[in-house]
Amino acid sequence: MKGVKEVKKVQVDGKKHLVMAEDAEIEKLLQRGLSLKKTIKDLDEELDSIQERIIEIAKDRREETTTVTLGGITARAVVTFRESYIVKDEVEDIKIPLGPLFEMFFEKKSEYKTTADFKKFMESDHALGIEAPKKAKATILKYVSVKETKPYLKMEEKTDGK
Repeated sequence: MKGVKEVKKVQVDGKKHLVMAEDAEIEKLLQRGLSLKKTIKDLDEELDSIQERIIEIAKDRREETTTVTLGGITARAVVTFRESYIVKDEVEDIKIPLGPLFEMFFEKKSEYKTTADFKKFMESDHALGIEAPKKAKATILKYVSVKETKPYLKMEEKTDGK
C-alpha cells in the first residue's frame, strides 16, 4: 500500500490552494514556463525591431554589394541581401531578339528562371556580345522583375579585437 502523499499550499492569482505535492510542482512549472514564454515573445519582438533597424541602416549603406558589414565597438553585424528574379511567361517574346543568349539567360521548367549568366549580364557592364546592352536590359526587364527576399543577418561578438 502506498503511503500518504504530501499536500502543499499553492497560491494562484492571490488564492491559496491545497494540492498534492507533485501537482504543486506542476503548477509552479507551468507558471514559470508561461512566464518565460511571454518573456521570450517580448524579447523576440524587441530583437525583430533591432534587426529591422540594422537592416535599414545596411540598406542605406549598401553600394551595389550583396553584403554589408556594420561594425560597432564590441560587435558587428553582417547583412547579406538576397534577391531572386521572377520571369513572366511572356519572356518567350524576346527569344528571337536575344538569340543564343536566351538559352544562356533562361531555362524552362514549368516556368522560366534566370541563370547566373543573366544575373552577371544585368548587374554588370559586361555586354556578352550584344551591341546595345542597355536596350536589351530594358527589353528584358519588361518580362522579368526583381523580387527581394528578407536579408540574412548574422550578429556576433568580436574576437581577438577584429
